[in-house]
Amino acid sequence: MQTQSKRRYYTYIVCFMFFAALLLSPATLAQTSDCGIADTISYPIDRTFFHKAQGFAVSSPRHQGRYHTGEDWYGMRNQSYGQPVRAAARGRVTYSYTLGWGRDGGVVIIEHEFPDGTIAYTQYGHMTETDAYPFPTRFECVEPGQVIGVVGDARPAPHLHFEVRIANPDTPGPGYSWVNPYDEGFRDPQKFINNMQVRLKNGYA
Repeated sequence: MQTQSKRRYYTYIVCFMFFAALLLSPATLAQTSDCGIADTISYPIDRTFFHKAQGFAVSSPRHQGRYHTGEDWYGMRNQSYGQPVRAAARGRVTYSYTLGWGRDGGVVIIEHEFPDGTIAYTQYGHMTETDAYPFPTRFECVEPGQVIGVVGDARPAPHLHFEVRIANPDTPGPGYSWVNPYDEGFRDPQKFINNMQVRLKNGYA
């Protein structure tokens, strides 16, 4: 009886390893991660409605002088909450959690590959989801301009925290850093978008 149990046990193990190897094969992983090339990029919010309330690498008195790792975009008074947030470019979701920043809302991170081989990640923080605009799931492919959530009820007022980075593809991060954010792989979002728009327009590859 014990011999039969052992055989059955080893059979289960072999079957499990086989299916695990199949799921994690290079072909399967490539199919999961291939969401296409980002050939356009734009801001995640409507800039005729939102304005930049805090820039990149700015020292914040509210956060003991630490440096901002992204940009904060704020709309008209009492009208930011619930405004749609859109994917800046085509890509693959690497992180998505409605409580990514706890009390300060959800976070989505998207990986983008550009025609010249540049890999960058955009992060959207202080968001919430609605029935009409749920968060995309991890590994989901998103298209440029696709709504990925809405501005949540973050402190001190509803706004979008937007980051561009070349590292940490699936970690929300604190939003502020004691050192220069550029040295930690963060990039100035507005400068990155403006520069990449010019490169894409000119067919840079």
